[in-house]
Amino acid sequence: MISLKEKLAEIKRKIGVKNIFLLLLAGGLLLISSASGIFRAKEEDTPHGGISSMSAGTAVQAAEKTELELWEEKLTALLSGVKGVGKAEVMITLSDNGEKIVLKESKSSTDSLNETDRNGGTRTNITSGKEEKVVYEAGSVPFVTQEFAAKVAGILVVCEGGGNADVVVDIVSAVEALFGVPAHRIVVLEMK
Repeated sequence: MISLKEKLAEIKRKIGVKNIFLLLLAGGLLLISSASGIFRAKEEDTPHGGISSMSAGTAVQAAEKTELELWEEKLTALLSGVKGVGKAEVMITLSDNGEKIVLKESKSSTDSLNETDRNGGTRTNITSGKEEKVVYEAGSVPFVTQEFAAKVAGILVVCEGGGNADVVVDIVSAVEALFGVPAHRIVVLEMK
């Protein structure tokens, strides 16, 4: 029987330390957000204490929000729940829009032509070409093989506790860990 220590070493080898850290970070974020009630409906908002269903209007609004807006809202909610932060607003800027690599089918061709002139000289003309076509899933949706997320350029946090140095350090540390943004690209200001 394989021990837990051996199993963890095998997982580290297969996945890599960086990916394990990202998985643990994502799991921690989910635990924090579920504990703070971000994904739960308030019991008093629904009849009989059940979870409310999303109205058609709310579903349309959620669909219209960009991924960036959703991240800003989630980060605002998380930071507002931290002791000393108080009310907060967040703005995230991106340096690009990410990238999607689509599957392409490629065909290569090579033509060779040997010519002889009147004086007995010969020459060979080689023509080669390459044709690429995007592979589509059902309909007109390209088949995506890899997707790279947009890169965060900087984050601004304006909060009531922004004047307290300890709170600022906590915010910068949290944002740095969540988004992988260096501390010099995170600005925390005090809300008026």
